[in-house]
Amino acid sequence: MNNTVRNDDPGMDYPALFSGLPIIRSENEKELVRFCESNQRCVLASMPWAASEIAGICGFSTLFHLMYRHGGRKIYMPKDALRFAQLYAVDINDADYKKLARRADTSGHIELPSAWGVFIAIRRAAMQMAMRKNVPSQELTRTFGVSMRNIRMIRSSTGKIKGGEPL
Repeated sequence: MNNTVRNDDPGMDYPALFSGLPIIRSENEKELVRFCESNQRCVLASMPWAASEIAGICGFSTLFHLMYRHGGRKIYMPKDALRFAQLYAVDINDADYKKLARRADTSGHIELPSAWGVFIAIRRAAMQMAMRKNVPSQELTRTFGVSMRNIRMIRSSTGKIKGGEPL
């Protein structure tokens, strides 16, 4: 059995994909969006709530572009979806917007995580999926840029990954 960290897509190169935050509208960003869409359940579960909600409602591409422009700070949640769309260039229907806006603080803001923080969460989800497939530690270090010590620490401290599957 081949345990290398690869997607079914023969063009997917995980070491390049997870080597750093991709440039907006680059081929690496498109690949990251494809990875997130094909592994949506694990990726959404690994991200901070605001990022997960926005990606679940509007898609990963919209989330990444919003984070590139406004990530790492609070964003204002106006009373209606149309105004939100005007402020942030995000197409969102009224019902979905209301779900998102309900989580705003008393001053009408939500904390939008930084693009880097969300990228790290996605990378961690990918690494956990690889660990579930028993990918060798050496391949994990090459693919995700983590040390052997870090891998041993993750495996010993968690013992299990979400979903109850052992590492």
